[in-house]
Amino acid sequence: MLVILQSDDHDHTEEFNKNTLTSPRFIEFIKEKNILVWGGNVRESEAHKVSYALQATTYPFIALIALQTTIGNTTPKMSVIERIEGTTHLEELISQIEIAIDRQGTVVNRLKNERAQREMERQLLKDQDAAYHQSLKNDQEKARLAQEEKEALARSAEQALNEKRQLELLKEKREQYIRYLYANLPEEPAINTSGKVAKLSFRLANGDRVIRKFDQNDTVDTLYRFVEIYPLLKENATIETVERPEDYVHSYKFTIHSPYPRMEYAPDQTKKLHEIKSLWPSATLVVDAVDDDDDEEED
Repeated sequence: MLVILQSDDHDHTEEFNKNTLTSPRFIEFIKEKNILVWGGNVRESEAHKVSYALQATTYPFIALIALQTTIGNTTPKMSVIERIEGTTHLEELISQIEIAIDRQGTVVNRLKNERAQREMERQLLKDQDAAYHQSLKNDQEKARLAQEEKEALARSAEQALNEKRQLELLKEKREQYIRYLYANLPEEPAINTSGKVAKLSFRLANGDRVIRKFDQNDTVDTLYRFVEIYPLLKENATIETVERPEDYVHSYKFTIHSPYPRMEYAPDQTKKLHEIKSLWPSATLVVDAVDDDDDEEED
């Protein structure tokens, strides 16, 4: 730091300010050496205090202040390393300041190196801290993604299990409903019942052929029920009292149609057999299986 004090009472103050202090050469020198300049007039209170502290007696007064170490004390302190009092030629002033700076260069360089070392250490700590937080953030993100994947797999497994249970429950209700149909299928009309029955021949999907009589008031749905429970009839299964399953809508996995001309019959519960000319009083019917996605999934 370069401290410049002047007094208006001094005869050479104006000349010093014009020819030295504000000269381009001096200003360029100050910039080149990166010197901090502080100046004041001793008529002002602050400058007067600085003058007293520096024990200035002649003006203009210039003091070069820098950090300096003393014997037995490694901590540098601000000290005056050069005093220039009175009017001085520009080049001589610059020379004195340069010599003082060079003389003090070792301390200044050491302080610069120490500052650079501290800055480097500070930056290193900053970089290490940033790297740590980034690593922590990455680990947390990995943990979050792993947890999300784990939860997704758990949800998927639970969904698959629920779907499997639903399919099993649907299969149980279907089997229960077929047993219910088996237990409640209208009896086949007696042989001696004439004029009031339809005699129908079925060619089943598995190749079996079966003939059965149906009451004139039976419906097409009765035919579907017969075909559905035929495996139980064939094995003469025991008839048990079975309740109709709740919350269940049955779907037949086959169709019934006449071979020629081809005419498919839907499982209608309202149309009676004697009202359908193609079925009354006798007919040959073909049963075709229908592909079922649920069976494929269960397999």
